[in-house]
Amino acid sequence: MIRLLLGELRADWRSWAGLVLVAAVAGLAIGIGGSFLETGLHVGGRRGDGISGVSSMILVFSGVSAIAVTSAVARLAVDLGRPGYARWQLCGVTPRQTAAVVLGQVVVLSLTGAALGLGATALLARFVLRLAFDGASGGYETTTAIVGPLTAILLGGGVLLVSLLGGLPAARRAARTPALEALRESEPQGTAMRWWRWALFAVLTAGMVAAVQAWMSSAAAATPEDRSTLISQTPLIAPLLTMVIVAGGPVLYAPLLRAWTALLPARASSAWFLARHQARYHLGRSTASITPLLTGTAMLGGLYTVTATWGAAARAAGEPFEGLKLGQVIVLLGGPLLLAGIGAAVVVFMSNRTQAREQALLSASGATTTVILRAAVLQALIHVCTAALLSGAVIAATGVLTTAMLRPFYPAVAPQYDVGSSGILVGAGALLTAAAVLIPVLSRLRASVATALSAM
Repeated sequence: MIRLLLGELRADWRSWAGLVLVAAVAGLAIGIGGSFLETGLHVGGRRGDGISGVSSMILVFSGVSAIAVTSAVARLAVDLGRPGYARWQLCGVTPRQTAAVVLGQVVVLSLTGAALGLGATALLARFVLRLAFDGASGGYETTTAIVGPLTAILLGGGVLLVSLLGGLPAARRAARTPALEALRESEPQGTAMRWWRWALFAVLTAGMVAAVQAWMSSAAAATPEDRSTLISQTPLIAPLLTMVIVAGGPVLYAPLLRAWTALLPARASSAWFLARHQARYHLGRSTASITPLLTGTAMLGGLYTVTATWGAAARAAGEPFEGLKLGQVIVLLGGPLLLAGIGAAVVVFMSNRTQAREQALLSASGATTTVILRAAVLQALIHVCTAALLSGAVIAATGVLTTAMLRPFYPAVAPQYDVGSSGILVGAGALLTAAAVLIPVLSRLRASVATALSAM
């Protein structure tokens, strides 16, 4: 089985290389938070408490992004290999052995990515620590970041866990699917949420509601010393809401995608018909494409919305308020934004082989080059628009919740939505995604249709 595992990794490296890269970036994001925590525990005192406090914020933002993006990429990597697993079973490999080999691949590649992420953490932790406390007094400028056993455990365990969250259900589904069905259907059937996903969605939703209620109760009886601590926790709203949306992805993404794409009828153009059909049919690929941009945009826009609402309320009360610095944004959201960009690019790269076969079939059916190009770009834009709508819902809810949570401390508070940064991110994501789609399509169209179909 080990020879089969290694041989499959060599033969289908395109489908698995993306998981290593995303796992490495997720490891870096988690590792920075782990390094801050380990450094704070080592330093101790008020300075250590300050560093540990920042680590909790980093781990929440990075953890949510890592769970969403890495698990989605791991699930996509397994789903793209379904035809190969079906051929294994036709050659005598049992479903249990198939699941074991697939999970072994996920574990090996996620740990490889975690090792790369640990190396990157060791190189960058000191720089990020200085950036986080730039201009602060109290000896922070002389503190050396520590990347030790605690950081390695958090990083390795975190990356492995989030990879298995996506890879384990996909591996079980691939092993249980009859071989002939897997060869006949390119997309896994049965996209409804299973009981454990419903349970997770319910727990996260209930936990979010309970956390807000507990916060409100604490705010009602807060002392002046507790006030600043409670207010500083409001930026956590956006990542918590994002996690709830991601957990309910199977019942949220597809209906929203179908609803807004139905506003433009399929008869508008043949390219739109193909793009809409492909986005609706390949829900696994659509989910993996939507999730990275959703997490990055929702947390970036949510953070700026919380800060804008808080700042407006503080200034109305006559209190000084200093907005977000670029260094603070990089420290908190550098990992999630990097995961968003790399995750979106990785999904396009991993799906390249499947898309090549589909486009070859379109060419053989008489579709023109213009129609194929437009359909590819429109499909990418469908994913971007769906992510933008979902992130907009998170940002809107963040503004409402922030207003309710700040009302016990400020008499005049109203939602202040700062969506400029998230709009820029959506625009950049649309351009990068379209470019990532167009370049492979243009290169593939130079090859003959017969050559492309012969590889199927």
